[in-house]
Amino acid sequence: MIRDLSVRESQIFLGRVDIPFDDIDAGGVLYNAHYLKYCDRARNSVFAKFDWTWDRMVASRCILAVVSVEAEYRRAVRQGPVWIATHFSMESDRFLNASHSFLRGELSEAEARSAVNAWNGPLEKMRGVYFRAKFRLVPIAMGNFVPASLDPEFADAIFK
Repeated sequence: MIRDLSVRESQIFLGRVDIPFDDIDAGGVLYNAHYLKYCDRARNSVFAKFDWTWDRMVASRCILAVVSVEAEYRRAVRQGPVWIATHFSMESDRFLNASHSFLRGELSEAEARSAVNAWNGPLEKMRGVYFRAKFRLVPIAMGNFVPASLDPEFADAIFK
């Protein structure tokens, strides 16, 4: 069990995705629900980087369940490349917050990283982005569906 009561902050993880034609609506804009799908994919790619896969969650009998989402659409994301910045924070081993911001895809990786590193506030409030969101995740014990603790090995990997 993680006993440190201070807020732990991760590095900012950056990934680039290409928005395909079939994810946009008749107005040429990313369909609303797909913004959250891309946040999930960005978050899950970070989890996979640290070997926190579905199989590992099942083996540990503890899954991460999204219990709330705050989202703000700032500008339209269209077909083509987009950067998704992902950041995690944790106040206890019972909650994991994931923040995401979508940045212009024509930026180089260095420019995108510079933009997110220059921002001094929470990532989900970053200005000059297309979309921003904050997810609250709770570890749930499988079978009983009761609150559990975040795996300390996984937490230490994310927050190193």
